[in-house]
Amino acid sequence: MSAVFPSNQVCRLWLVILFIFCLPAGLSAQNLFLEKVEACNTSNYCMDCGDPKATCDQVILDNISGQIVRKYLLGNSKGSITFQVVVDSTGFGCVLSHTDIANLPITADLIRYLNGFLWKPAKVNGKAVSASVNVIFRIADGKLSSQIQRMDLAELRPPDDPVIYNKQTTYSNPSLKTYEFSVWTKYNSPLPDNISRSCTMDKSDILWYATAGGLTRFDGEFFNPVNEYNSPFTADQAIGSINTDKDNKTWVYVDHNIYQVTAGRFRVYDFNKYFTSAVTHILNSSNGKLLFTTNQGLVAVRNDKVVVFNKKSLPQLPSNDISYAYVDSRKNLWIGTAKGTIMIDKNFFVTTFNKSNTPLKNMSISDAVEDEKGNLYFSLVNYNKVVDDDDKEGLAVLKADGKWLHYNDKNSGMPSNRVNDILYDKFEHVLWLGTDQSGIVRFNLKDGWENYHNINSPAPGHTIYQLVQDSKGAIYATTANGLLRLRKKQKP
Repeated sequence: MSAVFPSNQVCRLWLVILFIFCLPAGLSAQNLFLEKVEACNTSNYCMDCGDPKATCDQVILDNISGQIVRKYLLGNSKGSITFQVVVDSTGFGCVLSHTDIANLPITADLIRYLNGFLWKPAKVNGKAVSASVNVIFRIADGKLSSQIQRMDLAELRPPDDPVIYNKQTTYSNPSLKTYEFSVWTKYNSPLPDNISRSCTMDKSDILWYATAGGLTRFDGEFFNPVNEYNSPFTADQAIGSINTDKDNKTWVYVDHNIYQVTAGRFRVYDFNKYFTSAVTHILNSSNGKLLFTTNQGLVAVRNDKVVVFNKKSLPQLPSNDISYAYVDSRKNLWIGTAKGTIMIDKNFFVTTFNKSNTPLKNMSISDAVEDEKGNLYFSLVNYNKVVDDDDKEGLAVLKADGKWLHYNDKNSGMPSNRVNDILYDKFEHVLWLGTDQSGIVRFNLKDGWENYHNINSPAPGHTIYQLVQDSKGAIYATTANGLLRLRKKQKP
């Protein structure tokens, strides 16, 4: 993987400017950062490569930390700032990017220090090369600590081949050429981590991307990290489920707490009075209800009115371990559990499926969507399965006329049966499936099945966790290998 890096002359010019004039009054970290990026744009470097890798003595970083502490009253401040520094073959360093969206004066000083000494360059086959290195500064208890963070270069390797169980279908993928693929990873962008199992698109077309290594917001062009400076969370805090309700309030599950975010303000929602177990999903329904799934039951919230579903309040519930819930346009509540699925209609009549002659028999729904004709689509999970490719799983369809269909990789163009997420594309009127091992599936709701993954398309991998769509039709997929966007190409 390569990127751009300035010539030695440009970096030396920067050093002269910084050493002679230091940081002039009124020069913000944002201005300095923008000028740095422009200057760092003339040659190539590798990402934390080499043996040895680019580095500096820890005593230098400790000395920088000491000077910052003496200059600033850090008090009870807490937080961290990570810098990407490109070190050229002669040892000159040049800060290329950082994670401080507040553009604090302390960041400008740290940039000046990181650019102001000779580094030890990386070497490849004994020859010095230009390479990047990440440096993190952490503030806590009035102290500033620093260390070099090494990248896990194993994550830069291409993922394994997808697993395609369907051997009867030849995927010609006629629509593939009509899409523009864009991929962001933590190595080519400010994405906090490549793996994301939960995301949400708010009504301003801002994607909230949740990872085990932090939360960020993405407007389609720029990332806006959520960290100590603009939230109750740290920059690298593990984020659980996330969703946006009908009033454009974003709900985030973090460290056994649920936060409601309204216009940038974070408020803790008292969820523990209902259940003490972890929240597995925050789900938004068509009628405005928020649904919180746990292994102790389901909590439905609307306008501060709360209803709790468990075996005590609803004996027909197969299990308190709730995997998914969905409210359709007819106001039917579908609940998937570890021991089967039920449906509660608007008159509170309960339908159980474990003894039915439907695809939901002894199955749990793991996701659901509805098209404009009232057809319902469910992804299925068999919690008692004994083989990886269980033909009872796949996609169940409840037609508006009450008829059931069941698609799997034996009777349709599905490449495999385990589906993580479903998206109904209201712009193209097609169904998108995010699979566990086989990439993205495009189904035209008739007989057209297409399959995109890292072998036959620019997709970064084959494990797709969640799919969301913005108001312009662009589809975002969270994956095990980065963030993927599919967008229709503009017609000439």
